[in-house]
Amino acid sequence: MGLYKIDSSGKVLSGTKEEEKKLEVGGKNMEQKKKFQNINIFAKQVLEKMKKDEVLPSPSNYLNYFEKMLLEKSPAQKASMEEVLNLENTQELEKEYMQKVDIYLNNSYDKTKQLLEDINTSYTKINKIKSFIKNKSSELSKNPTSTNINAFDAKISQALNSLESEQNKVKSEYLELAEVMKDFNKESIFDKKYGVYNKKYLFEAIQNELKNLKNLEYTNSVIAFNINSDVLKNIKLNSDKDIVIKTIAKIILNRLRRSDVLAHYENGIFLLLLKHTNYDNAQKAVDSIKNFVSFSNFIIDSTPIQARIDTSIIEMKSNMSVDEVISDVIKGLIK
Repeated sequence: MGLYKIDSSGKVLSGTKEEEKKLEVGGKNMEQKKKFQNINIFAKQVLEKMKKDEVLPSPSNYLNYFEKMLLEKSPAQKASMEEVLNLENTQELEKEYMQKVDIYLNNSYDKTKQLLEDINTSYTKINKIKSFIKNKSSELSKNPTSTNINAFDAKISQALNSLESEQNKVKSEYLELAEVMKDFNKESIFDKKYGVYNKKYLFEAIQNELKNLKNLEYTNSVIAFNINSDVLKNIKLNSDKDIVIKTIAKIILNRLRRSDVLAHYENGIFLLLLKHTNYDNAQKAVDSIKNFVSFSNFIIDSTPIQARIDTSIIEMKSNMSVDEVISDVIKGLIK
């Protein structure tokens, strides 16, 4: 043990760096626990208020009462509770994505509108040139003098230059719009093929939860699953395989909690992040999912196919990296 000097307020003035660090961490943990206790007390007050008002304690009603009563707290109390609540806000990633979507949609709308206007201008000019050529051709057939021919050539050259300028403008705007859509696809958090979250969002969600594990005292688990290889061998066409995989992913998605995250990792491997779930409860969830999937039968080329999935589970640790979480759970799936 080290020696410490303590002032009248109880502050440690000296000691080994390691011991000072332990005291600092311990102090932060005690402060965090106190904040959690305050939220627990407040949560009970919300339920008591709902009971007094004879309001059904549904999730939506509870949220309304929670937010309303939180506004009535002092600024210091509100800030203290919001600091902890924000750590577990599962909607921040979606909010950030929706803000980006709004920007991309507005940008693409403006560029699409301008592109359509310029295409319409080009179309109008083309019709005018056609009409001009038709009329002038009739005049030249009646009076084919060199003066009329030269005037005709000059008008045609002028019209073609103007049309070429419009075409270059349309091409430029089309390329700009294509670039916007390309950037939007990069920012997308959804897998278009299977209708669930994609790898990008999965990484962000796991990273977010790893941070939370260092501040909040709860357990998360991750499940990896794919369609049993023997099942897929009985399906000849890749398009049919995709339909089966997508259908099973949708079946599982419909049985999840709102806080759970289902994402397609790659090559038909899906990862499921279960918040507030230890290994044993994750295993129960897997058993339930497997049982439900087993009742999902498909008819492919007049052949009945019974769906089965292979799974792997790990319990997340706060000292793990995103890559370690993903590689560990997938190793259990492919071994």
